[in-house]
Amino acid sequence: MATVNFNEIPVGVTLSVENIERLANRTREVSIAFAARLEKIQAKFNDARNQYGREAKELVSSSDPGSRAVAKQFAKKQEASRIVKMRTTLVESTRREREELLNLLAKYADEAEFLSTLHQSPTQILGRVALGDAKRTQYQMQLEGAGPVELETAARTAITTHDLVLAAAIVTVIDRRPADRRPFAANDFATRIFGAEFEKVSTQLAGIQLAYKTAIAANNEFVRGRADSMTNLSNALAARAIAEASAAD
Repeated sequence: MATVNFNEIPVGVTLSVENIERLANRTREVSIAFAARLEKIQAKFNDARNQYGREAKELVSSSDPGSRAVAKQFAKKQEASRIVKMRTTLVESTRREREELLNLLAKYADEAEFLSTLHQSPTQILGRVALGDAKRTQYQMQLEGAGPVELETAARTAITTHDLVLAAAIVTVIDRRPADRRPFAANDFATRIFGAEFEKVSTQLAGIQLAYKTAIAANNEFVRGRADSMTNLSNALAARAIAEASAAD
C-alpha cells in the first residue's frame, strides 16, 4: 500500500479555476514589480560604475606623463575595488525588499505546484465537480446499470448541454467499471468536456512556477554579477513552451 503523508497537504487551498486565475494574475503583478525593482537597482549600479570609469580616466589624464603608467594601474585597481564595494553595498541594502518579493513568488509557486497535482487530467478535474451534490448522486444511481447505448446517449447529452454535473457522474460510473466493460474512454469524454479549461489551467500553473524560477535566476545574476547561461536557457525554453501553449489555447 502506498504511503501518503497527509501532513504535507496544505489546508484551505481553493481548487477552482477562478482561484488559479487570481493566483496567476497576482504572480504576474509581483513578477513585474520585482523586475522593475531589480532594473532600478541595476541602473543605479550601472550609473555608479560609469561614474567610476570616468573618474579613473580623469585621474590618468591629469597625472604627469612620466608617471602615467603607474597612475593608470592605480586607477584601474581603484575602479575595480569601488565597483566591487558598490555591488556589495547594493546587494546588502536591497536584500530585504528583494527577498520580500521573492518570498511572495515562492509562496505562489508552492501553491501552484500543489494545485498541479490536483489538475493532472481533465478526468481528475471533472471528477471533483459537484461532489456530494444530490443531483450528481442521483445521476450516478440512474447510470450505474446503464448499457453502452444509454451511457453514450448520456455523454452526448452532457456535451451538448454542457451539463458538468451529469458529465461528472458519467466519468465516475465509467471509471468504476473494469476496462473491458467501458463503452468509451473516460479521459476522451472528459477532454471533450473540460479539455480547454484543463489546458488553460495547466499553462497558468506552469507559468506561475516559471515566474519564480525566472525571478530567482535574475536575482542570482544580480548578486553574482554574472549570468547563469544554462539556467537562463532552460527558463527561456520553458517560457517559449508556455507561450506556445497559451497561443494554442
